[in-house]
Amino acid sequence: MNYKTLIYLLFIPLTGCHSAEAVVPQCDTVPKCDTVVPYVHQHPLDVSSLPKDYFAQPIKIPVELSATFAEIRSNHFHSGLDLRVGRVVGEPVYAAADGYVSRIKVSPWGGGKHIYITHPNGLRTVYMHLNDYCGELANFVHDYQYAHQRFAFDVDLPADSLKVTKGQLIAHAGNSGSSGGPHLHYEIRFADNDQTINPLYFGLPYSDPVAPTIANIKLYPADSAASIEGACAEWFQTSRKRVGKRYVDVTADAVSVTGRFYAGIYTHDVSDKSPRRNGVERIELYLDGDIFAVYNVGSFLFEETRSMNAHIDYPQYSKNREYYILSRVLPGVRYPKVWTARDNGYISFSTPGRHQLEYRVFDYKGNVTKRTLSVDWKPSSAPAAKPKTAGLPISYKKPFLLDSAGFRASIKPYTVYDNDRISFAVSPRRAGYIGSVYTIRPINYTMPPHQAYSIELTVPKEVSVPRNKLTIVNLKGKGCAAVETKLVDGRLKAEVKTFGLFTVALDTVAPEVKPSNFRDGASVTAEDVRLKITDNLSGIAEYSCFIGGSWVLAEYDPKVAALIIDSKLLKKGQNTLTVKVSDAVGNQTKRKYTLSR
Repeated sequence: MNYKTLIYLLFIPLTGCHSAEAVVPQCDTVPKCDTVVPYVHQHPLDVSSLPKDYFAQPIKIPVELSATFAEIRSNHFHSGLDLRVGRVVGEPVYAAADGYVSRIKVSPWGGGKHIYITHPNGLRTVYMHLNDYCGELANFVHDYQYAHQRFAFDVDLPADSLKVTKGQLIAHAGNSGSSGGPHLHYEIRFADNDQTINPLYFGLPYSDPVAPTIANIKLYPADSAASIEGACAEWFQTSRKRVGKRYVDVTADAVSVTGRFYAGIYTHDVSDKSPRRNGVERIELYLDGDIFAVYNVGSFLFEETRSMNAHIDYPQYSKNREYYILSRVLPGVRYPKVWTARDNGYISFSTPGRHQLEYRVFDYKGNVTKRTLSVDWKPSSAPAAKPKTAGLPISYKKPFLLDSAGFRASIKPYTVYDNDRISFAVSPRRAGYIGSVYTIRPINYTMPPHQAYSIELTVPKEVSVPRNKLTIVNLKGKGCAAVETKLVDGRLKAEVKTFGLFTVALDTVAPEVKPSNFRDGASVTAEDVRLKITDNLSGIAEYSCFIGGSWVLAEYDPKVAALIIDSKLLKKGQNTLTVKVSDAVGNQTKRKYTLSR
């Protein structure tokens, strides 16, 4: 089957596009969902059995890492390696092994331009942030975009369509999607469930003679009966203190602790080529010389990637992006990345007195850094305070339903990481918004939900505005973020991945469209035609561009809010460029420009 036959077979409306994360099957309705929905089967990882010479380098230049596997990112583990390409677009990218292109995804967001190659050994390689495609892949993408008249798409391909061989040129590295600079994001996955694996376990050669850095260690009281240095409060081993007329970092050798506690470590790795803070391979915690906890993320399913929020000190991370990886494991984490010897990572000793706590941190080349702390420990004689009774109880392994005052929230099992209580409040309407403000958030654990939950808001009947122009918004400080909203039976519904404050806003303002590098009626000399497109609230949803009445491909780059059209698509002489841009509630802007080439 050639790619043109495949394009014909795929010429159907796009429905249910893939997400970067695989979707966990959900229950139909919250009240009937009494059982826990299982995760997709996870392969056990035996690093010694992984092939070390099966995959070739996806780029020919020496491998230098700008990001390592499972680094802590906002709401997710980094799912592959970021390979440096000299800070420029255009480095050739090659197929790592024989196989076939099983999926192509083009998106303004996330990984940008993707290629998925499935190999005969049951593994799959993934290449992201590409600048362009090569050969038959380029032809396929071009024809698919024009057949469906859209830039972004996501399609699975059959095994006999686009075959590739090891070392075949498939693309050029770039900066597409949510990339912060030119690089190649490279992944290796199990093909049957997309469980992603650290590519360094497959023998990818690289240099790293520098050991990891331990920036700090932090101790936390486990409950109100515990104390650290005489206070029931968090404690840093290294803290900033005033010495004379200046402030210096002071690192303590010992600490006094009463009762149960747990530990956290802020650590990172660096290469000999860059000072950038990368993730480490493994963290080991020893108590009095015995192994107590091990943190290691050699592979993971995308269903579990948001659990990184439960493995770190999330308030600290939110405050200043310092990720302290914790020894304690919450029960709602179904695939924990921390192994603990006892008590879910909470620390206590069998005898009072001085004990030794030691961290050992390893990178992928086996370089190790150690730090110790003496702990003068004694058991607590005071009882822990009784749990708070304010709010509504929620179990991490049972569904939760809230239906009150025009607001409904349906939360699936394993959305929160431990039994908690939900704070719910209704506040008066704020200026510029419609209806009440609803606050929903856990009381004890402040990290985001593990998966999306549904909310519904009722619009007051006395509000005389077009219902199809309303959107749910999440209030943040003095601003807000619109949430993708559906109007169903007069109620506004949305799937949200945050707790916080929600209300309704009216969006009747159409997107703005402005030329960036040309003037209406003038000649075009640049390599591309650029327009800036922005929206005030619900966000850009659709756009289309026409030259002389015919649809033409325009690439949307949200990093610079630009629509980009190859100027070669303009014919010699005078051209009419028509641009249509719509936001998420259907407000549309249409502009016409006359261009000469």
